[in-house]
Amino acid sequence: MRPNILRLFALLVSIHSTSFADQPIMNMMPRWDGGYGIQVLAENIHHSDLKKGKDVIASGHSETIQQLHLQGVYTWDRSVRLTFKLPYVTDARREVPVVGGTKTIEHDSGWGDLTLALPLKKYFNLNQRTGNWSLTPQLRVPLGNKANDYSIAKRVWGGGLSLGYETETYDFYFATSLTAWTFESPEAAEWSASFDLGWNVRNDLQLLWESDFKWDDEDAFTLSAGPAFYWRYSDRVHTRLEWKHDFVSHMGSDRAQYGNGDRINLGIGLVY
Repeated sequence: MRPNILRLFALLVSIHSTSFADQPIMNMMPRWDGGYGIQVLAENIHHSDLKKGKDVIASGHSETIQQLHLQGVYTWDRSVRLTFKLPYVTDARREVPVVGGTKTIEHDSGWGDLTLALPLKKYFNLNQRTGNWSLTPQLRVPLGNKANDYSIAKRVWGGGLSLGYETETYDFYFATSLTAWTFESPEAAEWSASFDLGWNVRNDLQLLWESDFKWDDEDAFTLSAGPAFYWRYSDRVHTRLEWKHDFVSHMGSDRAQYGNGDRINLGIGLVY
């Protein structure tokens, strides 16, 4: 699959990289000058099969990744922010087929790559609707070198650019983003697009359905979607729970990758 038109819109975070399009805190706070915050996200990813292209080449050879993400934001002006994202792999393991029909288990753990971003926002207020446009340059900073062939982090420099739009009424919320990443060799360029539709159940509670389209320069393509639950416990404390399932999982044809995945993400954020 090589959709040249789709390549104009994009970002993929690759199968092993989990840089989120959302920015701290929960992509929502703080919205005032001099505001700052920090959040912790606990993430569990499970890929059930080893694939090449659309074909499963080793059914039941799975991969499980457990990570903690430390993220922070400082808002100079409500339209200019600086954010960071730093993941820590608490445990990652994959089942690798070997000669004779058996399999071995490989492990990885430790700090991932640091992502710095500068979200620039333009807010607007209409008759019964508010929203903003955003332009976000990003920088991926490698922390350390790959110790073995199995590494969740890319361990190379990368640059990214995101364009986002979100709008909200009293009852409904909509957001979309387009992002592109390029990395040092030998990592492939990556793209993706996201579409989020939400219902404001109360002024402190939001239910969303989120869809992510992701692909890369090696012809891998995934479509994952699922529900998310956002709850503002107080003006200072924010929580979020989301689950996404891979409805389409097409890996690159040049090398085997793990696909057919699910991701559960639970986060808590504090703002000041």
